Amino acid sequence: DWSVEGFTTAPSDISGGFLYRGYSGGAMALVARFLPTIVSSPSFGVMRAGGGAGLGAALPSYWYTTLAFFYLEPRLQGLLDWTPGGLPNFTFQLSLPVAMQLRRDMSYSFSAGLGLGVYYTFGAGR
Repeated sequence: DWSVEGFTTAPSDISGGFLYRGYSGGAMALVARFLPTIVSSPSFGVMRAGGGAGLGAALPSYWYTTLAFFYLEPRLQGLLDWTPGGLPNFTFQLSLPVAMQLRRDMSYSFSAGLGLGVYYTFGAGR
């Protein structure tokens, strides 16, 4: 799978002892997924569980400047997909993504989250 993303990081608070400028940007990513079927029945539908690994490339710019920077982002994610038996065109997805930002201005930078998705596939139920 591939994706095109937009993101924003708000500036830090000076009360912590330092100020980090906010930035916004975009990224493109390519992720390989492995989702074997764990449950399949006509009434329940199909449930798949697995994961994915990939690489993203980000190009953000700092707020109120013309300074931009580039970094790569290795990614891993756990996935759970469910396509209901009564709604074969829809897939509901729960994901647990983890990414490491390979940035020169930081010793380390990780992000993790919880993703909820609803996908519609044209013609899947026919």
